[in-house]
Amino acid sequence: MPKCPICETKVSKYIETYVSGFNNQEYKLYHCPNCDLQWWEPLQMIPEFYENEIFEMYADFHRGFRKEVSYYHRKFFEILPIRNGKLLDIGCGDGRFLYLAKNLGFESWGIDLDNKSISIAKQRTNLNTIYSMSLKEFIDFAQNRNLKFDVITFLKF
Repeated sequence: MPKCPICETKVSKYIETYVSGFNNQEYKLYHCPNCDLQWWEPLQMIPEFYENEIFEMYADFHRGFRKEVSYYHRKFFEILPIRNGKLLDIGCGDGRFLYLAKNLGFESWGIDLDNKSISIAKQRTNLNTIYSMSLKEFIDFAQNRNLKFDVITFLKF
């Protein structure tokens, strides 16, 4: 029986099933009666989905064509109350946001599941603090090195 990722309430019934056309994985949509969160189980991303460029935008990531960060990324830094520190971007993609953070004075770190995007991010930012690993793997990595972050982002591209 899955637990809600937010409040850890056990939820026995799912409300919808979806089978991915990409890998035939079955996903179930659950609803937490306690905190009202909806989430899909299993909670996992498939790196091959991105690396095989199922959507054209992932091919653009891999070619490094996308140069500008979004308006929302710039706005994030305008309203952020701190101006430097250690920043971790979860799902950093091609590194555009990390590049901006680095240029604004942040010690920039990033993780993503997509190996191809990580290669582009490393080239774009010239950072050696970008890794192809899951969040769970990175948590272990960070704990073993006593890493702490002032800002952690998980933004939409």
